[in-house]
This record gives sequence, structure tokens and C-alpha cells, in this order.
Amino acid sequence: MGGGADVWDGYGERLPGALPASRWEDHVRVVETASTPVSCVDLPRENAPTLVLLHGISAGWRWFAHLFPALSEHYRVIAVDLPGFGASQFSRRHVTFDGLGDSVVDLCDALDVDAPVVVGHSMGSLVGTRAAVRHPSRLGGLIITGGPILSLVHLGRRPVATFRRNPRSVATLVAESAMVGFPVPSSAARFVAESERLRRALLGGFVARPDLLDTEVVRATMHDLGAPATFPALVSAVTRDPGRDLEQVRCRTRILRGDGDALSPPEDVETFLSRVPSADEVRFAHTGHWPHIERPRRFVEEVHRFVSSDDVALQDRT
Repeated sequence: MGGGADVWDGYGERLPGALPASRWEDHVRVVETASTPVSCVDLPRENAPTLVLLHGISAGWRWFAHLFPALSEHYRVIAVDLPGFGASQFSRRHVTFDGLGDSVVDLCDALDVDAPVVVGHSMGSLVGTRAAVRHPSRLGGLIITGGPILSLVHLGRRPVATFRRNPRSVATLVAESAMVGFPVPSSAARFVAESERLRRALLGGFVARPDLLDTEVVRATMHDLGAPATFPALVSAVTRDPGRDLEQVRCRTRILRGDGDALSPPEDVETFLSRVPSADEVRFAHTGHWPHIERPRRFVEEVHRFVSSDDVALQDRT
């Protein structure tokens, strides 16, 4: 056989300086916004662009903790616990994606952050997109990863048609919904993270190689399961399509997508790109729904490239 590069080089690697998520707890602050208190990690960097990191369903800032050292060298990093998730209290005003998007803008207002680059993973990509739709002048840029998620929001209204079009996506969503609704004790999270067999069984629908993921990062992904806003947020996606009015997005937007992402099928990407003229796509080969965890070095490089003033959009970069 030839000596070609291993496609799994760098997959799930631990970046230099990465620390367990628990080591960042001293940086957590609660910000009183105009609408609700919001908990976040705030890593300052003077005279630098600001990144606002938005987690997925039943998650929190810990999903990005392994990237903090690499990102905070260049940016102010604000990693948010959205209302009803992580340490942020539940707020009935913020159970919809519109409300969650508004909470992000309220947080930026409270912190005097102008034109941040919002990075949203999975559910966070929907939240970031709603913020861009409803507040088109407030965002300096939008990075979507583990998304866009457009087809699955029609599952409640058109279940048969949605399943027929995207059976793998529906099956993965059902599996995710079964997992995210209940808290996991830290001892159980450690047991799962340290077992390759359990990682394969529980995460195989979401990532390309569960067995290669950093165990500390896997533990961090289970810390905030069972958040009170989990199911209200899922229901809100059914009752009010978060993919509407995409034409209102004005900021530069980039999709960082794993080519094996079951929750964001190619047709969702095509729809998004056709409706958001300022958007383009960068594709990660041999990667699933968690590009920032599966390919952390590449992810950080793509964030740098997007934020850089000399960035050149490149469709389907692999």
C-alpha cells in the first residue's frame, strides 16, 4: 500500500495548552442583561475581535473549553450558557430561537461588544442565525458549524415526508432527543468517556470516530445534559420555523460542515446558501456533527481565516 497521509491525523487531538473544562470555572461570570441574567466564560483580549460561542442543545460553554487557549491568543472569547442551559437560569421569554437569539444580542449590549463574530454549533447555529436575521446590523460575522439545520424542524408538521427525505437525520435526532433530556452523574460521564465501546454506541451517530475523541472533551459534553430549556427549545422549532426569513441575514457567514453530518444534510446547506448571498461553505472531510471537537486544529484555523481581513471565501474547501 502507498504511504499517503492518514485521513485520521489530528482527529480529536488535544491542542497545545488545552485544559480540562473544570479549570476554566474561575472565568465564569453572570451578566445582568436587559432581559435576563446570562452566565458565560469571558476571556478578555484588548484591541482584538470578539468571538461569541453558542452551544448546542442541552449543552453549555464547556463544549468549547478545549479551544479556549488557542482562540484566546487572538480574540476576546465569550462562551455563553444560553438561558435555560448550563448555569443560566430558565427564562420563559427565551424558550424560542428568536428569544435565544435576542438574549445573545442583549448580552453583547451589556458587555459593550460591537460587531462580534458569532460561532454557533448545532442548536447554537439556529440561535446565531436568528440573531443575524432579527438584528442584521449587530453581528460582524456568523460561523455555523454542525448546521444549518433546516429540514428537521419540519418533522412535527410533516413527519412522513421529512422521514422519507432524510431517514438518517430523523433517526439521529430521535437518538439525540433520548440522550439530552436527562442529567448524567459525573461518575457515569467518566465511565462513558473512558470506554471506547460506550463512546461508539452512544456517539456513533454524531461523529465519525468516537474512539479517537479526547476523553476529557467527551466528559465535558455530558456536563449540562438535562437542561430545563431542552424540550421547550425543541418544541419551539416545530411551532415556529427558525429557518424563516434567511434573506434578512446581512453579515458575512460561513458554514464549517462535516461531510458526514447526519443532522445537517447537503440539501440544508444548499438551501441556506441559496437564500443567504453572504454565505459560503467549508467542508471537513471524514467529520460528523462536531467539527470543533473532531477537527479542533482545522476548526481554529478556519476561524482565523474567516476573521482575518485578508480572508478569501473558498467554496467547498476540503
